[in-house]
Amino acid sequence: MKSYRFKILLLFCLVYPAIILATEVVFLGIPEIEYFNRRQYKGGTQNWQISQAESGIIYAANNDGILEYDGTTWRLLTRVVDVIVRSVLAHEDKIYMGAYNEFGYYFKNNRNEFEYKSLSVNDEISALGDVWNIIPYNNMLIFQADKGLVLYRDDQDMQFVPARSRISNAFLVNGIIMVYDEEAGLMELRNNNLFVVSGGEQFAGIGIGTILPLSDREVLIGTISEGLFVWDYQQFKPWETPAAEIIANANVFCGTNYDSEFLIFGTIQSGVIVTDINGNVQLIANKDRGLQNNTVLGLDIDFEGNIWAGLDNGIARINYNSTISFIHGYYDIGTGYTMEKFQNNIYLGTNQALYHISNEDFRNPEKNRDDFTRIPGTSGQVWSLFVDKEGRLLCGHNNGVFEIYGSNAQPITPASVMGAWIFRYPPNRDDILLVGSYSGILILRKDRNNWVFDKRLNGFSESARYMEWDSDGSLWVTHGYLGIFRLYFNDDYTEVDRVEEYSEARGMVDNAALNVSLINGEPLFSSIHGIYGYDNSSASFYRHYLNRYFINEEYPVVIQQDQYNNIWFFTTEGVGVLRRLEDGSYTRVVGPFYPVHGRLVNGFEFLKILDERNAIIGVEDGFAHYSVNERKNFMKPFHVHIRGFRNHDESVTYYLAQPNGEQKQVPEWPYSKNSFEVTYSATTFENSNVRYSTYIEGIDSDWSAWTSQKQRQFTNIREGKYTFWVKAVNIHGVESDPIGFIFIVNPPWIRTTTAKVLYVFVVILLLLGSWILMNRLMERSKMLEKRRQQEKFRIREEQLRNAALENEKEMIRLRNEKLRNEMMFKEKELANSTMNIIHKNEFLLKVKEELARVSKQRDFTGMDRKVKDIIRKIDKDIDNDSHWEVFELHLEQVHEDFLKRLHEKFPDLSSKEKKLSAYLRMDMTSKEISSLLNISVRAVENNRYKLRKKLGLEGGDNLIDFIMNI
Repeated sequence: MKSYRFKILLLFCLVYPAIILATEVVFLGIPEIEYFNRRQYKGGTQNWQISQAESGIIYAANNDGILEYDGTTWRLLTRVVDVIVRSVLAHEDKIYMGAYNEFGYYFKNNRNEFEYKSLSVNDEISALGDVWNIIPYNNMLIFQADKGLVLYRDDQDMQFVPARSRISNAFLVNGIIMVYDEEAGLMELRNNNLFVVSGGEQFAGIGIGTILPLSDREVLIGTISEGLFVWDYQQFKPWETPAAEIIANANVFCGTNYDSEFLIFGTIQSGVIVTDINGNVQLIANKDRGLQNNTVLGLDIDFEGNIWAGLDNGIARINYNSTISFIHGYYDIGTGYTMEKFQNNIYLGTNQALYHISNEDFRNPEKNRDDFTRIPGTSGQVWSLFVDKEGRLLCGHNNGVFEIYGSNAQPITPASVMGAWIFRYPPNRDDILLVGSYSGILILRKDRNNWVFDKRLNGFSESARYMEWDSDGSLWVTHGYLGIFRLYFNDDYTEVDRVEEYSEARGMVDNAALNVSLINGEPLFSSIHGIYGYDNSSASFYRHYLNRYFINEEYPVVIQQDQYNNIWFFTTEGVGVLRRLEDGSYTRVVGPFYPVHGRLVNGFEFLKILDERNAIIGVEDGFAHYSVNERKNFMKPFHVHIRGFRNHDESVTYYLAQPNGEQKQVPEWPYSKNSFEVTYSATTFENSNVRYSTYIEGIDSDWSAWTSQKQRQFTNIREGKYTFWVKAVNIHGVESDPIGFIFIVNPPWIRTTTAKVLYVFVVILLLLGSWILMNRLMERSKMLEKRRQQEKFRIREEQLRNAALENEKEMIRLRNEKLRNEMMFKEKELANSTMNIIHKNEFLLKVKEELARVSKQRDFTGMDRKVKDIIRKIDKDIDNDSHWEVFELHLEQVHEDFLKRLHEKFPDLSSKEKKLSAYLRMDMTSKEISSLLNISVRAVENNRYKLRKKLGLEGGDNLIDFIMNI
């Protein structure tokens, strides 16, 4: 019976630590810690309080003012007071702040920019000292300051509750406002007055850093210098737990609850300490363990479960809700390549050596780097650890194979053997062990129950890092560069009979980076091109159905099946698992493992499954611990924010911190400034691998492809009203609600309403002008046509007229010719007549003269009378005017009414003078004229002289020329 009990006790001692490790949710390492220094947030060193708005934005009370963080960028809100800001609270749509003798709130104006309103409006509440806390309580806010409390209901309803001495802290615990007065001790706010609680005076002068609820009936009081006490509202007693002494020595400065299960303490000496409700330490994050400063001034828990710590120098975000913690950095053990649980120790193989640590110390959050012991003789690269069937621990090392005994290492292979990758038992053989090495395969054999080196197998000398047995007894070996080999052995697996080499010709894409794994008893080959199986009947490789679980051709380079039939995989960037479901299918899980992305040892990936809830992963500076976390909601929604909307030519930026808030103003830009830059961010802080998609309503036809870019630029857009939309998706595939920003680009002046009215007016004028012009053109055309017709008619008439003129000219010519002929004839008749008259007169004068001579002879009586009678008749005939009239008629016909013109100009001329003028015009000589006038030549000269005078001629004027011109 005693032996049986002893065995049970021994089994319990060996198994209990493993059970605890397997079932309890505890960080084996330190969760991811992100640190922000003052150069990043561009503020002062100290950060006192931190608060998260409903939008997800983080606000911090900093020495230089209020800091704001949107998941991407820090910015400092406009500073309103030149003093240290001690407190901040994001409440509803305002950001409340407290500083020295100042408190108030920031609110958003129409441009979504913060403006500040001071509430320090009178003397009573304007000299409060430092305002250390802002607590929401019963539809009001309580501003806790050195000199008292301000109960704020709205801007017009504030009440001041004075302190007994100096109030250094205040807390809301189980619905009660607890106040620490340095002289009075612990007090309670009741009916707007402060009262010392029973026994509270014992805390006077020792300082209270935090008061946290343990239950509805108990609270925990953490003092700065005297440790922690539990108060059940009746009495105070020390908090006697494993963490009590650690926290007491660290000097509590602040604290908060994490859900209802954990307590978080911000300390002055030892950073952040997390315990469960029973006082068991869960995490210590200090300067040695990932925190950049040991003094924590403020704490807050965000919506994702991250712990935000305001430090004495900087701000830290502790990813406490993560499923991943890291054994790295501070522990300084090197790059993680392998790990094994063996007996009561944890063995860790790195690039530096093989380390071991007790199971108890390994799970202790307080473990130090000194707890990891380097095993002598193992310095250098450790590749693998293997527990054989009899419970021996073997180590594959750069220097060969070692057997590990506790904290000692015994070499198995000779010094000439370099490199041991992997260990594999042959089928149905327990007495020999095949070891893949840098150059071929080694055989270890049992000798007196110990492993000894036997030989190196002949026939294969390539590096054998990955090896798996097939069902037919052949061994598959993959090489990182040369491809796949299949080794066939003799019956006792001590000799290689033949080696088959498989190349791309048998269905593989290429030979690079191939790995073989045994999945459900079948050798599968993985690479960046996919997962392949081998069909013996066709002697070729085929694409395996597991490829369907990998999207965007991000195939695993290494796959590994655990004891629960889940398939773990490594890609070039991260790790994940295909969890097997009851129906035999798989579901792909990658979200919990994102913290290790980018930290894996590419080409030497390592994963050790501890149990269904825990795994160890090798990373570049140590190891990562994965623990299932049922509290974590990977599908928790988050917000995306448009942080800035700016025109390229302007410095004005519109901030939109409230994704569900109404846009109060729609900005408008002129067309000359139609190029914009939009910045946006998502308030999910667990991982920076957030992708965004945008859509501009009015420009884009669809959402853009997902990208990690946090800004978008678009240029030269046309006028119109647009809405810019953005949405985000986080590492777990959760997509945020889209958020939009409306903006307007006004048209250029040429396309404004005024311009359009003007265009219409101008068009009307143009149409009217065109109509008028067309009418005028038509009129002008008609007129031109009319003129053309008239010109045509004129030309025709002219032609006809010219023809008629030509005809008339011809007729006139003929008539003139006839007239000339008639004139010539008449001139001839006139001349003839004149000559006849002259001759007749001459003749008659001669007759007269002859008769006169005869009559003077007196010879014949009676003839005298007859002669005289004849002479009278002749004289009568000579002077007969009828002859002149006939002559004048012919003269007028010939000389164009000359005598009429002569009469009109010189009416005083006598008939004889007119005749003389006519004879002169006919260019007759004086003798001829004397004959016509029946006078002497002298008388003709005298008459010419008289005529010159009547005509008014001077001595030098020619009488004939003058008469010819009349």
